[in-house]
Amino acid sequence: MKVVRGAVALLVGGWVAVGSSGCAHAPPRVSPELSARLDAEPGTWLSGSAAGLVPRAVLNNKDFIWGLAFAPQGARVAYSRLGSKSYFLSVWELGSAAPTLLADPAINPNEFDVEGVAFSPDGAWVATAGKDGVVRLFDAATGALKSERRTEEPLAVVAFHPVLPWLVVGSYKGLMTVLSSPALEYGSEERGHVGQVSALVFAPDGTLYSGGWDKHVRAWRTAVEALRPGQARTRFERRAGSVVLGGTMNDKAPLSFAVDARAPALVLTREAAASAGIDVPFLQETVNVPGPLGTVAARLARAQSLRFKSMRVEGVDVAICDACVPQGLQGVLGAPFSERVEVAFDEVTQEAVLALKGGPSDSAPTVEALVLARRSDFTFPAFVSDVTVDARGQRLGVGLSEQKPERDRAVYERERKGVEEPQGPFNAGVIVDAGSGQVLSKWPLHHGVVATAAISPDGRSLASGGWDKRVYLFTEGDAGAKGEHRFDWSVRRVRFSPDGRWVGVAAWTPQVASRDGDSDPAAVLLDVAYTSPTVEGLGASGASAAQ
Repeated sequence: MKVVRGAVALLVGGWVAVGSSGCAHAPPRVSPELSARLDAEPGTWLSGSAAGLVPRAVLNNKDFIWGLAFAPQGARVAYSRLGSKSYFLSVWELGSAAPTLLADPAINPNEFDVEGVAFSPDGAWVATAGKDGVVRLFDAATGALKSERRTEEPLAVVAFHPVLPWLVVGSYKGLMTVLSSPALEYGSEERGHVGQVSALVFAPDGTLYSGGWDKHVRAWRTAVEALRPGQARTRFERRAGSVVLGGTMNDKAPLSFAVDARAPALVLTREAAASAGIDVPFLQETVNVPGPLGTVAARLARAQSLRFKSMRVEGVDVAICDACVPQGLQGVLGAPFSERVEVAFDEVTQEAVLALKGGPSDSAPTVEALVLARRSDFTFPAFVSDVTVDARGQRLGVGLSEQKPERDRAVYERERKGVEEPQGPFNAGVIVDAGSGQVLSKWPLHHGVVATAAISPDGRSLASGGWDKRVYLFTEGDAGAKGEHRFDWSVRRVRFSPDGRWVGVAAWTPQVASRDGDSDPAAVLLDVAYTSPTVEGLGASGASAAQ
């Protein structure tokens, strides 16, 4: 499908924005009157046929930009950027004046990619999810780190529930983990996809949509339930002949344990015991534990608690002995543990399945957690790279790629040689009915991987970006693009703002040697132009109403 380009091109530091309407002028921005109404009436958005994208601001022209998200409330945008030694989280205040950088905290070392970025519903917090497996929560105004939690698998995406204090992270191995907000305590989990979870997004009613490299988009019902869990699945590894599990002692200290049913006790090192809140010097009882040089009289802490995700083992006695724990670990799960917990190993997922023998007791405390239950499953003939949802929760924007969206040496070699990837019927951004999975509109203009697709709040338009260095804007009923914006390297993420006024773009930029370190635009804010726009919002019944 050929795009007819207009006569006007805007050049900003190497970034080309080409209109497709064929007119001699850039499409008009939203009027000040409509902007004032959007500011005065939170929860409203623009509706109409998209007419084009107009450059508003370049937020970054130095770095590779990975993930990008707008705040549901408040005019803020955040993105993850790759610095020389670390990834950083840049948070900007938007509005009528020029954008202002609020915070730019470091996230993690630069060898661990950070693609997942999401704001809390009130815009006060920003969560990041990185390939180091850590979820971090930052204050959006100051950049201060509020909390963090290490999970078992490298993470790709994150999303907040629109009302309840929970968030969900998706891993490169298909696991979807529910954590509380802002404490990031474990709630529940589902193995939602085979391979990478490429997208997570909540609809206003709490339905969660997930996309994956297994070519599926799945819808999940969500509800808070009181659980008395008697089973848990947790990753395991083998070290020097020992099976190693991760658990938490007294809900304070995440620890690594060797599983050894031959050991007569559950053992901790002194440092691990202290981190679990055990005051070792004041312990009076001792127990004999075999050590490498003979029997050790180890101090004994009674009635401690051990937790593996949501499964608790209460009333465990713990011996404190440094010499009795293998080097590099913090504890040993000995015979008293094996007597109470059955352990099986799933070699396919590399998970240990733990189950309390006899199940949880009636007196065991319940744990409230957000639980995911599969509602529907939509299969596509291409890899799903991105999923977004409109303001009503009725339509999805989906990015599809016939080629697996995984950057490898072959991809870089083709780019270096200037080899253009082919177009294909499912290298496309599509609009999908959220209830049935029916494809309502499809635009296969991109060459190669479509990395991202953002649906407008009114569900009528779609912005897509790809490794062909292009961002397109489409609107339903029109087979051609309403705008085309070219960048100098791969586009990673596009997103509409919640009110539909702006589109944010995250892209990589070639590193250009210059005195000030400037390169080509990589984080960009665009104004969206509409034909005869109106303002809409959700009434008390949740139905859309024109205003």
